[in-house]
Amino acid sequence: MSDTPILKMSHVSAQGSRTVAVPGFEILPGEQWAVIGGNGSGKSTFAMMLAAGKYCQTAPEKILTVSFEDEQGLLEREIYEDDSESMDKIDQGRTTHELITELLEPGVGLDEIIKTMQLDAFLYTGFRILSTGERRRMMIARALSQSPDMLVLDEPYDGLDHVFVSHLKEVIAQLSLEIPVVLIVNRLSHLGDHITHLACLHQMSLVLSGERGEVEKSPLWQQLQSMHTEERPLPSALEDAEPYEPVAGQPIIDMRSVNVGYHNKEIIRSLDWQIMPGEHWKISGPNGSGKSTLVNLVSGDHPQCYSNEIYLFGEQRGQGESIWDIKRHMGLMSTALHQQYRVRVPALTVLVSGFFDSIGIYQPVSREHKRIGNEWLKFLQLDHHAKTNFQNLSFGQQRMLLIARALIKRPHLLILDEPCQGLDPINRALVIQLINQIARRKIAQVLYISHDAEDHLDCLTHELRFEEIQPRPESGPAYAISKGSI
Repeated sequence: MSDTPILKMSHVSAQGSRTVAVPGFEILPGEQWAVIGGNGSGKSTFAMMLAAGKYCQTAPEKILTVSFEDEQGLLEREIYEDDSESMDKIDQGRTTHELITELLEPGVGLDEIIKTMQLDAFLYTGFRILSTGERRRMMIARALSQSPDMLVLDEPYDGLDHVFVSHLKEVIAQLSLEIPVVLIVNRLSHLGDHITHLACLHQMSLVLSGERGEVEKSPLWQQLQSMHTEERPLPSALEDAEPYEPVAGQPIIDMRSVNVGYHNKEIIRSLDWQIMPGEHWKISGPNGSGKSTLVNLVSGDHPQCYSNEIYLFGEQRGQGESIWDIKRHMGLMSTALHQQYRVRVPALTVLVSGFFDSIGIYQPVSREHKRIGNEWLKFLQLDHHAKTNFQNLSFGQQRMLLIARALIKRPHLLILDEPCQGLDPINRALVIQLINQIARRKIAQVLYISHDAEDHLDCLTHELRFEEIQPRPESGPAYAISKGSI
């Protein structure tokens, strides 16, 4: 096998958040590389450097990336081109099929890509209404349709259910035999057995690279992987906050014969569901099954929440209440919120906006608001980023801020949709520990969506599960819903 590098990068110095310091990095034929590092270590920056080519002495001609930033760029375009008003109906955006064929290279086996990425069920669904996992699968298919010479996959498994994660690991391992694939991950469990070489980033520098076995034995690798967080006191709450006091025997959430569907597709049928005081629920199921739809019904962010009989904190939805009335006792963190938070504001503003349930701030902010916001920044060890623009933070740092934003007003119901997506082991441990602490101290009840078994919460008491129906009834939803204690 040739010793000529497929890609070579050396003597690159760090320039703020624009580049990672790279003393030397090269990929030889037959090597399967993965890059790992903590939040803010420079992983996504390194991915962009690989794809740009200008930092490399040697590189394949067409290097494509799949990342949250790429997905966000597509979303920005779809929002800009939204024709809902002129169409007098909701414009769901370009379909999965349109997006993966938009840049299709001649001779590429489109049918094989669709089959491999299991896109049939949402091939003609608009981008804006795809689930997180469906979007990720579409983005990978879109890259493959362009016949890349090299592929950089930045957190490809985030947001995917465990069944498709296993499938995608096999797909990536097979693809790596055909073209160079660089895998960038936070979780060691996502490395895959096919990986032969590892690179490790820390504080915007490439600090380790080489054969997997040698890197994993190095003292620096062991030190970086063994870092942990200790439980700390929570930041304070507003002095004049009025916490919700649950009434014994009265549900916090009460859904009665709820039905949801759109575009001739039934998602939820005749759902009866109650969350009683003291209960903490997990919502689970495959990508696209309706988990986020259910969460949006609770939060008031789904238009059909007003056409169903839903009671929240003892009050029926749709009886003339304001948005603040709906959300004042709730804290929400979701991938959809993350994608919607596009305003260019500093980190402190993002946190403080949680008091007002807004994206950005459009009303007076008190010293007390700012004081508590700064306490949370210090708690997250992001106080040095108080004035940093949200869009200039890493994906994981953004995620941590939005989790704290959900908590800052001390809500009674904490809704977390894949909160650990994109977080490194230290921050995942912090978030899981924090949620368990909040539940244990009876500060909030938890509604939690997660695909990954690593992100287990000890505080959970009940589970609502979407289970695929085989075969699917002609006129019914694709998933049945079961409920019970854990």
